[in-house]
Amino acid sequence: MDEPVILRQFLGMPRYMVNLIELAHVVDLLDRYASRGVVDRALNAAEIDRAMLGQAQCFVPYSAEAMVVETVARAIGDRHLGARLGRDFDYLAYGSYADFVLGAPDLATALDRGRRALMCTHPGSDIGLRQTGRHIVVGRNSSGLSAIGHRHLDEGAIFVIANVARHFLGADWRPDWVELPGTVKEPNAELGRMMRAPVRMGSAMPGVAIRLSELGTFNPRPPAPDRTLSLDALAKLMGVAPSQSMPDAVLHSLRINLVTGIASEAVVARQLALGPRTLQRALEKEGTSFRELRARFIRDEACRLLAEGDMRIDDIGKRLGYTEPRSFRRAFKTWTGLSPRQYRTTARDA
Repeated sequence: MDEPVILRQFLGMPRYMVNLIELAHVVDLLDRYASRGVVDRALNAAEIDRAMLGQAQCFVPYSAEAMVVETVARAIGDRHLGARLGRDFDYLAYGSYADFVLGAPDLATALDRGRRALMCTHPGSDIGLRQTGRHIVVGRNSSGLSAIGHRHLDEGAIFVIANVARHFLGADWRPDWVELPGTVKEPNAELGRMMRAPVRMGSAMPGVAIRLSELGTFNPRPPAPDRTLSLDALAKLMGVAPSQSMPDAVLHSLRINLVTGIASEAVVARQLALGPRTLQRALEKEGTSFRELRARFIRDEACRLLAEGDMRIDDIGKRLGYTEPRSFRRAFKTWTGLSPRQYRTTARDA
């Protein structure tokens, strides 16, 4: 599958999303810096429940991750919490994406793979490359995003990018300089000490300067031939659906939130980084509405739970928002022509 086809899969998605694989690892790291109560309050502020974090093949808005980190940073008084998270971040937590990037034959190919496959971890963002003299500056570009806490993610990004370079160049490698966006022009001494490199402020995106002569460095730990991945295989392993329209994104959000109940239209809109009216207009263009999608999701989820699990029928109704068992049974018979018990028996006998 070539790059344009992969990228077209996300044209209907809200911009700047992040895979829950990353957010789950970030929350694990936050638990080391702050109490569980502080982290839980930060998650609640972003309308995320810990129970959602086990769903690796899902996306949430990039702004939600930024808000979580910012809220914890303010609570513990750590101005550079994002940098510390990036420093401690285990790149292998990305799973198949890390295998794809770090399995490249050389550093230049690894950077190109990271650029082409970023839609598996950060739809809407891209890897920016800028050549300057004898260096190439590699950065993660989320231009136009102004979210609370975005600065923390920018600082973390330079450490994550540097970790990729160190896989090829050795644990002691350090960049000749790093760059961060913002209006402040003076270098940041604390970040410089953490990064072990000069910090240049006021750039267009967070970036790491790598010498051009280092790009051809071969992989010191190449994977076995049978462990190599194609971009197509990676997308499937990461749970990237073959198409992502706005209705798909809404159903996706409803599925993520199911652990805490059926989400309202306002909650889904916020999680997709949209206003309610913008979401309504987008769905109207697709010939549907939030109400129709919500009803379809509840119906399909009811059928799935009855066919695949042993949950009590009344508990299934409660999970799907029905406080009265008879209301759920009546609605289900309207959908399928069968009672929930009859449907379960028929599905298991099939």
